[in-house]
Amino acid sequence: MKITTLNIKTFSEKSAELISKIDFNPDIIVGILNGGGYVLNDIKKVKKFEGVQFESIILQRSNRLKNNYFIKAILKSLPYSVTNWLRIYESNKAKKSIDTLNLDNLSNSNIDFKFNSNSKKTVGNILVIDDAVDTGRTMFIVKNHLIKEFPKAKIKTAVISWTIENSIVIPDYYLFKNSLVRYPWSKDYKGKDFEKKSFSS
Repeated sequence: MKITTLNIKTFSEKSAELISKIDFNPDIIVGILNGGGYVLNDIKKVKKFEGVQFESIILQRSNRLKNNYFIKAILKSLPYSVTNWLRIYESNKAKKSIDTLNLDNLSNSNIDFKFNSNSKKTVGNILVIDDAVDTGRTMFIVKNHLIKEFPKAKIKTAVISWTIENSIVIPDYYLFKNSLVRYPWSKDYKGKDFEKKSFSS
C-alpha cells in the first residue's frame, strides 16, 4: 500500500484540491477533530463558503498506546521505513475488523454534539469533513447523528484520504484511495513545520 507524507505546504495544497472538487452548497460544514479540524480551517478561508455555518465534533477512539508520551517519542525516532510498516500493519488489522462492525449498535451511538444554531428548519445541505476514512466507523456515527438531527437534510462527506475501499462509509469527495497519508500532526511525522493549533467554530 502506498504511503504519502504531507508537510504543512503540501497539506494546504491538497486541502485546496479537495475543496475545488466539492460541487455542493452546504448550509453547515462539520469538521471531525482532530484531522478534520485542520481541513476545516482551510475551508473557512475559501470565499465560496462565506456565510456557511461551521461546526466541529470530537469523536475519537481511545488509544492509550498512541497517546503515551514515550510511544510518541519512539515513533518520532523510528525511520519512515519502520513506521510505514507499522501503518500498513494497522491498516490491514482495521480492514479485517470491518466485517465485525455492528451497524445497528453504531447507529445508536450517543455523541455529545449540539449545534450553535436553532435554525434546523433552514438546513438543507450538510458537508462532513475529515482527514481520512479508514473503516468508516467515525464517519458513520457522525452521519447517523446528523440524520437524526436533520432528517430532511442532504448529507455529503469529504476527506483527503479514503484508505480502505470496503469501508462502511464511501466518501463523496476524496483525493487518495487505498492509500495511507501521513499528516503533519501524525504521531510519526518528522517535519519541524507543524505547531498544534486550537479549533473553533
